[in-house]
Amino acid sequence: MILESKQNFVAYRCPGCGYAIYGVVGELPLACEMLKIKCQCGESHMDVTYTQDKKIRLSVPCVFCGKNHQYVVSPKVFFGEEPFLLSCHYTHMDIGFIGSREQVDEAVERSGEELATLLAQMDVRTLEELRSSPDVDPEQIMTDAQVYDIVRFLVKELEADGEIDCPCHAGQYEFNVTDEGVCVFCPVCGAEHIFPADSVVAAEEFLSCTHLTLTLPEDGQ
Repeated sequence: MILESKQNFVAYRCPGCGYAIYGVVGELPLACEMLKIKCQCGESHMDVTYTQDKKIRLSVPCVFCGKNHQYVVSPKVFFGEEPFLLSCHYTHMDIGFIGSREQVDEAVERSGEELATLLAQMDVRTLEELRSSPDVDPEQIMTDAQVYDIVRFLVKELEADGEIDCPCHAGQYEFNVTDEGVCVFCPVCGAEHIFPADSVVAAEEFLSCTHLTLTLPEDGQ
């Protein structure tokens, strides 16, 4: 019996030429070596490799600040069926995309539209002008969608590591956007935790969370 290796598509937008660069990451090839996904213009590349504790590390070029950002995700999340987005640490705009080809195509197209809108709003024509513009303010750039993605990143990572708990110990959790912020909740017992999402600072606090305990609303949460 031959077992098929899990695989997913990844993509990033090259800071040099602005084109979306695609690659395919397979579970078995990744276990043997670092994968380097290069842009043909020669200005950038994405690195994907396993860490010593068997998580997946990505070094993703950023079109907004011109730097490479480092991310570590679990194999369960990386090779999962849901799309997974990686955002710039400073602007919180999406720069890396993981999922099926269709999911990545949709995410890349959406990010291209957001980038075009941002360039128009900042009254600049190129990525280089955007990166050097003194008017680029993360507090202004961040949108509800980026806040949602940050919480989604956190929830998926904590869930994969077994670091979310609730009174019924369901093990699988959901989240949605409310007027108060982003609510992480258990669909079985109704326990929840609400992250305020009114600023970049509040969103960054999500990423420092290493364990999340959901409580029932009547318990004062």
